[in-house]
Amino acid sequence: MSKFDKYFLMNEKDILEYSKEKLKYFDSKNKITCREIGDGNLNYVYRVKNSKKSVIIKQAGVHTRSNSSGRILDINRNKREAEILTYYGKKFQKLAPKIYHIDETMKLFVMEDLKDCIILRDALIKGKIIPHFSKQITDFIVETTLSTADFFTDAFGKKNEVAKYTNKELCKISEELVFTEPFFNLLKENVFSDCLKKYVEKQFYKNKELQFEAAKLKYEFMNNPQALIHGDLHTGSIFVNDKFIKVMDCEFAFYGPIGYDLGTIIANLIFSYVYHLNMTGKNSAKFLAFIYEAINEILSLFKKKFLNKCGKDIKDISAKNEEFIKYYLDNVLKYSFGICGLEIIRRTTGCARVKEIESVSDEKKRADIEYSLLKIGKECIMQRERLIKVADFTNFVDLAI
Repeated sequence: MSKFDKYFLMNEKDILEYSKEKLKYFDSKNKITCREIGDGNLNYVYRVKNSKKSVIIKQAGVHTRSNSSGRILDINRNKREAEILTYYGKKFQKLAPKIYHIDETMKLFVMEDLKDCIILRDALIKGKIIPHFSKQITDFIVETTLSTADFFTDAFGKKNEVAKYTNKELCKISEELVFTEPFFNLLKENVFSDCLKKYVEKQFYKNKELQFEAAKLKYEFMNNPQALIHGDLHTGSIFVNDKFIKVMDCEFAFYGPIGYDLGTIIANLIFSYVYHLNMTGKNSAKFLAFIYEAINEILSLFKKKFLNKCGKDIKDISAKNEEFIKYYLDNVLKYSFGICGLEIIRRTTGCARVKEIESVSDEKKRADIEYSLLKIGKECIMQRERLIKVADFTNFVDLAI
């Protein structure tokens, strides 16, 4: 009988015992160590290593780590995440971490330690140029979503997958934090500079037109299972080295609108752009040009790859129609611009703010960054119909600031 035959929430000492008993990865002659490295609010993440190699162990808890919200989560979510990361790895061997072990009893999985990579958000804050990013992230989004969409898969089988990957608890978090809280502050957890209180009150809490558009986007999120999406594809959930990106942290994945992941990643590049514009200005001209180019290139490559895959791989005869495909793509893009706006707003005023804001100690500069981001976010939502016809999205961003 093993102590690991029944679930409990482990600490570093338990993880060490577990690794020695359950994993065959380490040589028993070498001493192994364990350190908790997670900084998120959903899971417990540990690095286990010896002098030669290391792994990451990710365990799910019943509650969020702060538990201030009182949320109770699906404890089986890590199995779902590991399965999806395995799917990503089959699609793109180099763009996702390897999964070594899934333990359904202990609600954990063991994966590759990406010790030769850094978090993309941190790399961008430092002004690092990632030349391969646009190509690889669009390969990832197009292939991982469209391969699970109705065009390219058996409709009966897809409905089973929609049910399998229903993600009620984490979708509820998105429905609250992305679509509701920025406009109503029901949880009283929104945070932003004091000087912006009147602006936020007028432009977000009392803006019925904007709330109407946000409600449209929310109910499409809740009722449009187009494809398997990552659900939280921001620059903090992507690792990067000089050759590859590595997509992580897909615990929010479910069958939802295809444009969600595209809009989220564009929003997070805008955070980097506005941060450097305010903090480093002309000294980062080369980096700002890279971000500009990356945003436009991602949108251009997404369209091109979407149409290319549709042209080659569509199975449903009803969808083999050029006008229908264009109509479908336009709706995906329109939704992605709306999500881009929502992601910007919620990460600027909500309880899950980004480093590009939180790391700024100068109050005036931080307020300037927040104000610029809120204007961009609002315009992305309100102008999304027009944006599908705009060739240079970054010019729109500059005009919105």
